[in-house]
Amino acid sequence: METHVEASVSCAEPAQTLATSDQRALQTACENMKAVLQAYNFTGFSGKLTSRGACICINTAFEGNFLESYFVDLVIQKPLWIHHHSVPAFIPLEELAAKYLQTDIQHFLYSLSEYLNAYAGRKYQADQLQNDFAASLAGPLQRNALCNLLSFTYKVEPAGQPFPFGARLMYKDLTATLPTDVSVTYQGKDTVPASWEEWRVSHENLFRTTPLHQVFASFTRGSKLVMDLT
Repeated sequence: METHVEASVSCAEPAQTLATSDQRALQTACENMKAVLQAYNFTGFSGKLTSRGACICINTAFEGNFLESYFVDLVIQKPLWIHHHSVPAFIPLEELAAKYLQTDIQHFLYSLSEYLNAYAGRKYQADQLQNDFAASLAGPLQRNALCNLLSFTYKVEPAGQPFPFGARLMYKDLTATLPTDVSVTYQGKDTVPASWEEWRVSHENLFRTTPLHQVFASFTRGSKLVMDLT
């Protein structure tokens, strides 16, 4: 009988120790979350503690313009997990959570913010082009949901003659707002003057280094954009 009691006590002690350890870990996680909320309060993040853990709001912006906001509802238990969120399906949230959520919550939030801000910035540029420079386009702007692949035909008037160029912009780095691959081609002509080739190359450089809507604003200032090709 004594042996049975001693065995029961010896089995209970590790379990009690484990429970205490888990409780301390959760308490530490809560304190860390409070610190994260305070640290990021003025850097595009906001949030509040909930009965389950914490709800984090990630605010996106581009060129000083506040854009969409997204939230991640975290459950603080062992392991941490995401109860609900509004992050678009094409953002690699699960991959980021698997890499960082259990070990570095700040890194997780920072990386997620990078993807969301880049997506918002690319979408903003495409929207600006479509809304503010529609007269410069010869046809619709084509883009995918992630806005990391854009293609369009646009019109300029080099040397006083209307001429269309076709552009294809690829953003392989999903945390970037400028394209990694740019292709500008002539539309409708097999042979063109050498001066037009200089325009084509300069346009590729502009698209690679300057936000899309700013490129078209520079076209408007520096060259005549025509309403149609006739």
